[in-house]
Amino acid sequence: MFQVLIHETHKFNGASEILDILASIISGYAIPLRDEHIRFFNNIIIPLHKVQTNPMFFEQLLRCTMLYLTKDRSLSVPLLEALLKYWPFAATEKEMLFLTELKEVLEVVDPKEMKHLVPKLFKRIIKCIGGENMHVCDRAMCFFENEYFLNIVKTYQDEVFPILVPKINELADNHWQKLL
Repeated sequence: MFQVLIHETHKFNGASEILDILASIISGYAIPLRDEHIRFFNNIIIPLHKVQTNPMFFEQLLRCTMLYLTKDRSLSVPLLEALLKYWPFAATEKEMLFLTELKEVLEVVDPKEMKHLVPKLFKRIIKCIGGENMHVCDRAMCFFENEYFLNIVKTYQDEVFPILVPKINELADNHWQKLL
């Protein structure tokens, strides 16, 4: 059913219920994860993020995702890559959900493993901060209150500061929402 949801119909009313059941199954997985469990994560769980109706089952998908990451932290890098790849551009609600998940994943990922994602990640966060929607801007600014995120900023400050500082300086003078 998930393959059909991902590749064909983009709508399946029982997705949240199946993900609930799946979450209880995932919590029982032994460590280390078996190859078929990792394949399921890569081929089903990750692509479910790109489905248009994702907000209908986001909470359950996030729970399954985080259960997988507690079993195997190395899965956080492919998940981050997918979140950045499938990032919604015209759907504010879905963008807010992606920011929520991104914040959760950044608390699990090993900063040393995500070096290749740092420029893309910070460019995305800056686009959210400078965006048109106040709620998205606010949610993106909240990243700077998160100690895990700040640890990533410190770890990669040579790559991050040239991306962040000019844009934040520009936004301080020209952003449409002066409260930011």
